Amino acid sequence: MSARYPIAEARGKLGELARRAAQHERITLTDRGVPAAVLISPAELEDLEDALALARLERDRALGRAGQPVPHDEARRALLQAAGRGE
Repeated sequence: MSARYPIAEARGKLGELARRAAQHERITLTDRGVPAAVLISPAELEDLEDALALARLERDRALGRAGQPVPHDEARRALLQAAGRGE
């Protein structure tokens, strides 16, 4: 599901909108009718970041730019640090 809110209206509903986004509803914030930002759940963001990393890896392999393989644990640790989660 998806919803759109002008930023001015969203200010008063931020808590509600954040909770809806946490339940996998995509909330688009608009500025004068133009999309300015999107609220999504942390899980959805993680999935998007993982998909982007895989797409970049596939692109680099196709272009012959793939480096040495990185062990899964090391790659996960580096990705989490880059995302500021340092787990």
